[in-house]
Amino acid sequence: MSNTPFVESLSNDPVEQAIARKVNRVLNDTTLDRQRRETLVRKAQRELIEHRKRKEQQAALLQQVAAIKLPRGYQAHSVAVSDGRVQVGTLNRQQGFAWLDAGKAPQGADATRRPMQLPRPAKAGRGGVRKDLARSLAERRKALGYGQAATGA
Repeated sequence: MSNTPFVESLSNDPVEQAIARKVNRVLNDTTLDRQRRETLVRKAQRELIEHRKRKEQQAALLQQVAAIKLPRGYQAHSVAVSDGRVQVGTLNRQQGFAWLDAGKAPQGADATRRPMQLPRPAKAGRGGVRKDLARSLAERRKALGYGQAATGA
């Protein structure tokens, strides 16, 4: 039985945590012989290396897309690599979806994967209307004298 702690199990990345759990299960499996155990651990190491490489490529693509100035009214939706070029999927209310060229792809960008959806920015105005409504209701209740009865004064 192995009780070896892995750094990947402390990672914030759920994929790295899953790989660490897989390796731990392999090391603790008594039905596997040494050769099979080594093969499975090496396979997990390759998966981890590929995952980290893919993460770096995605970060490079996101950085390249963030630097692009899109035409007015367009919002970036997804990113893909095709024929060594970065393609940005954009949305426009009037014209729908369109692919725009964003330049040459970073070295080693994977063109065989499907398009990656971009993270959506948080809306700044969220909750503002509800707070204004709650404040105005509280002011109205106070003006009508309901606030005093609720506080016991």
